Amino acid sequence: MSLASPMQYQHPPKLWSQYLRALLARGHGTKQPLLPQLEAALIRQRPDADKVAAYAKVCGFRQSELLPFTYPHILAFPLHLELMLHRDFPLAPMGLVHIRNQITQYRPIHPSERLDLRCFIGASQRTDKGLEFDVMTEVRSRGELLWESVSTNLSRQQKTSHAKPRQQAPDLPQHEHQQHWQLPADLGRSYARVSGDSNPIHLHPLSARLFGFRRPIAHGMWTKARTAAALSHLIDGRSGHLTVQFKQPIFLPSDVTLHCSLESGAATLEIRQRDEQRVHMSGQWQPL
Repeated sequence: MSLASPMQYQHPPKLWSQYLRALLARGHGTKQPLLPQLEAALIRQRPDADKVAAYAKVCGFRQSELLPFTYPHILAFPLHLELMLHRDFPLAPMGLVHIRNQITQYRPIHPSERLDLRCFIGASQRTDKGLEFDVMTEVRSRGELLWESVSTNLSRQQKTSHAKPRQQAPDLPQHEHQQHWQLPADLGRSYARVSGDSNPIHLHPLSARLFGFRRPIAHGMWTKARTAAALSHLIDGRSGHLTVQFKQPIFLPSDVTLHCSLESGAATLEIRQRDEQRVHMSGQWQPL
């Protein structure tokens, strides 16, 4: 498919400028927005060793000669923002919710490799909650596809149908492995420093309240990265898919538990509030 409005960068767009534009962006205000075909590329990027090490520490990855499984998302994040800040993009970026994320790693990436990143707007669909759309990312080295992701976002739209009655949640499945995590109040700020994702909902109680949250919430991609780090014995050095669904926000500070079941190198997992039935994230790891 031929994509319009290609944008190409030799250096990542400046995040501080992007966030200023995002705070001012209001979208087109149309009831039935059509998403344009937009593409952005960042060429010949070599990950900065100090930044990779800082990210690995915050997310719990052990020291390794390989790039952390989720780190290419950090390289791609400025391109995601640039797509959603394009004049033809009809939605307000600050109102979007990241609801699903799938990463496929075809082979491990070494930090010394020069990487070419391509991001573009993918498929969209209307649901009872609003408009869902995908932001696609491809990472290559010398033309070889190493890593790709699908980040699904939701733009909440005004509902025209009556709300369905709330049904009692089924009992949660039992998993054979658990790991408890204590998340500090400043986790959002720590992750923002190493990821560049400085959305106000993650940073401070006052800024979170401006967007309707009683306390700051953990980044969804930190939760996924921390999970990938916990599954490093399955993921490191291997190819496969890690798919997650973000269900409920994790308010900071918080105590959560990773519940996991393993079978034939695959994993089924949930992140739950400790000692509660509330599920924050569910997912699966499947080797290729």
